[in-house]
Amino acid sequence: MKTHAVLLAALLTAASASAADMVLDGVAAIVNSNVITYSEVEKYAQPVLQELQRKFSGDDLRDKARSARIDALQNLIDRSLILSEFHTKGYTIPDSILDQQINETIANEFGGDRTAFTKTLQAQKISLGQYRERIRERTIVQAMRGRKTQQEVVVSPHRIEEYYKQRLDDYKVKDQVKLRMIFLKKTGADDAARRAFAESLVAKLDAGAKFADLAKQHSEDADAKKGGERDWIVRDTIQQELNDAAFSLKPGQYSRVIETKHGYYILQVDDFKPAHTKTLAEMRDSIEALLIQEQRARMVENWTRELRAKAYIRTF
Repeated sequence: MKTHAVLLAALLTAASASAADMVLDGVAAIVNSNVITYSEVEKYAQPVLQELQRKFSGDDLRDKARSARIDALQNLIDRSLILSEFHTKGYTIPDSILDQQINETIANEFGGDRTAFTKTLQAQKISLGQYRERIRERTIVQAMRGRKTQQEVVVSPHRIEEYYKQRLDDYKVKDQVKLRMIFLKKTGADDAARRAFAESLVAKLDAGAKFADLAKQHSEDADAKKGGERDWIVRDTIQQELNDAAFSLKPGQYSRVIETKHGYYILQVDDFKPAHTKTLAEMRDSIEALLIQEQRARMVENWTRELRAKAYIRTF
């Protein structure tokens, strides 16, 4: 429920203030005839501010929090302009779309429990009508931005190639191994016995036992049921003891017992990929998608700039 409340709080960017709050609140900006208050800016920026508080302190926190509030204000100004443009054009959002989105939120975030959804709204001091209005505004902003990027965006092969050449370092990949692991935890009470048991498993491998079978029977981690199989592991991204052993083995080879502070490991290398630079053919589709996304973002930015140019905007 706590997670649900956090998700809902992030969506509710600017709840209506009480009469007492309005007395203490101030005007952050005027956009045509609409007022944006400091409390709206604070609530909009709150998710980012909470994240900053976990990562920074002192002057760094103050500077980054100031930037976050400035960004929040600019986003609220843009939202106000887009909503105004929507109404000026005479567009409408069917109630059925809002109902569908609310029902999807209840289904996906609250397991279909409408009572839990309602209680979360109450805890946030938000009425269903206010929440519905937030959904309506969010839908309008998304739809209006979408209208500006509907036309087909084409990225030339030359542009993709130039982007690739300028960022070759980004496409370099270190050595990789496909590993299987057997892991026995240290308990502190019988570590000597557990190491001896690990040694006995190596002896079984030496005698011809299959690594995957032993991992399924004896390994004490989440990958045991897969025969100890792991995803591809890049050099220097795992514990040093394991890294050194893994990248000294050839495909088909397995290690002796490796002791770490957590327990005892036995590794087997199933496959190896040497360090290389991903080819243009490998990266073409992802680069094209990225460039299309950037171009559409610029289209929205240019459109928003046009809205700003013809609006009355004053910040305080």
